[in-house]
Amino acid sequence: MAGDTDSRSGYSTFEHTADVGLEVRGTSLTDLFEQAAAGFIDLMFDTRTIRPVRTVPIAVLAEEPEELLVAWLEEILFAFDANGFAAAEARVASLGGGEVKGHLAGEDFDPRRHEVRLAVKAVTYHNLAIRKVGESYEVKIVFDV
Repeated sequence: MAGDTDSRSGYSTFEHTADVGLEVRGTSLTDLFEQAAAGFIDLMFDTRTIRPVRTVPIAVLAEEPEELLVAWLEEILFAFDANGFAAAEARVASLGGGEVKGHLAGEDFDPRRHEVRLAVKAVTYHNLAIRKVGESYEVKIVFDV
């Protein structure tokens, strides 16, 4: 599992009708958001082909943690769809008070070098609920493809 540094952190994919999902675990909410971003980016691209030569700041606001997570992931999708930015990674600088700030590291998309694995249309709210399980956090996220 990519991004795994301990059994309470990371992500894995699951099938969902015509869509695809991620089951994400994190040791903190910040880790959960970073693992969700890592899994999402990994669904979209072969990140081994993307050089983290430029950073793009991102910041989103939302009232509920689930809404904040969706907005965070939608910014990654927007960076690609609207701006042609292929992210290799996403980092959270701060998370709290209904806001997450961070950055994407990557480069401008080049179809000759970058492999698009999956064309994601949207991040959904389907059965989305962040749960605290012991000292960890878990969430399942479904993407419209």
